[in-house]
Amino acid sequence: MNPSQMFQLQITDADGNQRVIPLPATTSIGRQVGNDLLLDDERISRRHAKIECSDEACHITDLGSSNGTSVDEERLRPNVPVQLKPGSVVRVGSFELLLRSVPAPEPDVVQAVSLQPDAAADAGAVATADASPPMDAGAPPPTSPRPSIPTPPSAPGGTPAGMIPPGLTLESQRLINYLPGIYHTEFMARFLGIFEAVLTPIEWNIDNFDLYLNPATAPRDFIPWLASWFDVAFDPSWTEAQRRHLLKEAHSIYARRGTRWALSRVLEIYTGHTPTIVDTDPDLEPFTFKVTLPAVTARLEREMIERLIDAHKPAHTLYTLEFQP
Repeated sequence: MNPSQMFQLQITDADGNQRVIPLPATTSIGRQVGNDLLLDDERISRRHAKIECSDEACHITDLGSSNGTSVDEERLRPNVPVQLKPGSVVRVGSFELLLRSVPAPEPDVVQAVSLQPDAAADAGAVATADASPPMDAGAPPPTSPRPSIPTPPSAPGGTPAGMIPPGLTLESQRLINYLPGIYHTEFMARFLGIFEAVLTPIEWNIDNFDLYLNPATAPRDFIPWLASWFDVAFDPSWTEAQRRHLLKEAHSIYARRGTRWALSRVLEIYTGHTPTIVDTDPDLEPFTFKVTLPAVTARLEREMIERLIDAHKPAHTLYTLEFQP
């Protein structure tokens, strides 16, 4: 959080009793044992809502509760994070939750107190009176809170800053909402989180599969599959840029296959130079045409150029191939 402030939550019950708790990175709210904030009210779901705080702000998300969550008298949509501002009033069941922003303790002051043993000794009696009773030797040590996943500055898919999208958290954020409230437990949330982590990337691929079908954005290893749609087999002499370029224009080239324009365009993509195609010279034999390319293209494989001409020339025609300076 901002070093000069920290967030707190003031909780008021139906009888007017109040208490204040600090807000860590994530706070789960519900009446099921295991929530960070346990509220005993039958109108509150077992996993009712959660509050996630970043360095700058806090967001609250209703987890598909039965009776809903409201912020400043406006009911929240399930599973849609909403930013809380200092002074915002959240109502869940009969409880009122008020977000507060208070100054963070000065680190210099804390250090000064710890570096003065005499003052600490003088205040020993007061400290002893306020200190918690010693832990029973037979009692288990307190369990440390489970580590929280670092919060990214922003998330894909329009997720608000500070929020982690489904599939990237330890607990399920989406699949669990398909279950009745009785199953909204910490165990079930973590169990479904395993499947959510596996299925969510698959859904992302399906949602963006159009990128695979575009020659400009398809993965390199996907290009041969796109080429198979046109019965094209690229040999190693084709660069990746040439392959993508041909597939991008393949729908136009193959619609006019067997014409002078289609043959010229294919050769231009492969060689980088526009060929000269002559098929009306009276000195030519019937059903014969001549293809002329700049001499610089002679460095390319003549056999490959001839294969391209054979594949895209008009049927039952002959040709001659020449390279001129």
